[in-house]
Amino acid sequence: MHHQHGRLRLDLIDTSMQAINHFNLRTFDLNLLLAFDALMQELSVTRAAARLKIRQPAMSHALANLRTLFDDALFIRTGHVMQATARAKALHAALHPLLLQMQEALAAKARFDPASETRTFRLGINGQAEAIIVPALVAHLGQHAPGIRIQSIPIAEQAFHVLLNDDRIDLMIAHASDDLGWLRREKLYREQYVCCFNPSLLACSTPITADEYFAAVHGLVSADMDLSGFLAYMLRHAAAQLQVTHSSHNVMTLLAMAAQSPLIASLHGRVAARHAAAFGLAISPLPFDVDDLEVDMIWHPRSDNDPALDWFRALVRSCVP
Repeated sequence: MHHQHGRLRLDLIDTSMQAINHFNLRTFDLNLLLAFDALMQELSVTRAAARLKIRQPAMSHALANLRTLFDDALFIRTGHVMQATARAKALHAALHPLLLQMQEALAAKARFDPASETRTFRLGINGQAEAIIVPALVAHLGQHAPGIRIQSIPIAEQAFHVLLNDDRIDLMIAHASDDLGWLRREKLYREQYVCCFNPSLLACSTPITADEYFAAVHGLVSADMDLSGFLAYMLRHAAAQLQVTHSSHNVMTLLAMAAQSPLIASLHGRVAARHAAAFGLAISPLPFDVDDLEVDMIWHPRSDNDPALDWFRALVRSCVP
């Protein structure tokens, strides 16, 4: 924006977005453009003031400022009628459509149509929850939202705060034991633990007894470098130590191990209910009491009013069996 002899030359403004000089533009009272538009609509200071719900002296002051800024009388009184000058008409022809666009942009609400949109949602989720939720998600998308893709990202509990804050994932599904601070949390479902084994390789009763359970070799799902994994939560209730000899980050691998080896796989009940039969495994409750595991849906508050992520969160809720 340029000044000439103390006057603001709006006709010299480069209106391309890349060339906006925000520092200089802030020195101009944009409310004057509303006053100018009202004056052009009403051709009366009194009626323009009423239109903007301000007092007539305030509108007269705005008109004086406009005349100074544009270096033009803008409106000339002829008898009892106020007429716009050629400069005012030219300015209004350029400015009125812009004001309408601003009004529409401010009033518009973002919309999301999953049937026609193309987008990838980044879902932070680990093995067992993924086996429960993602197949149903993909089935729904294939039928109703073919342009939507899901990227499953395995995540340690300690990392998702950073990834959500840095906008590297859109949504997290996990059991979160710590205070989440600024993050949003919604309980998605409660999970029970069960165990699976191949009855042709392990002569265990159903339901399994505590002696049979603790005498057997165990496999588990673990995303960590040690052999605790999801069983760390469960083992707080166990009466004895388990012989954990095998772990995998993939729950399907764990079920395959149990199908081919004389070991017990302890895992989430929903996973076992859906997949154990395909591996020829028997399902049994655990022989000791275990608190249900709460699985949460976690997101950053910046996405609270994002219609796309609102839709995605609702879809995730609907896909929990």
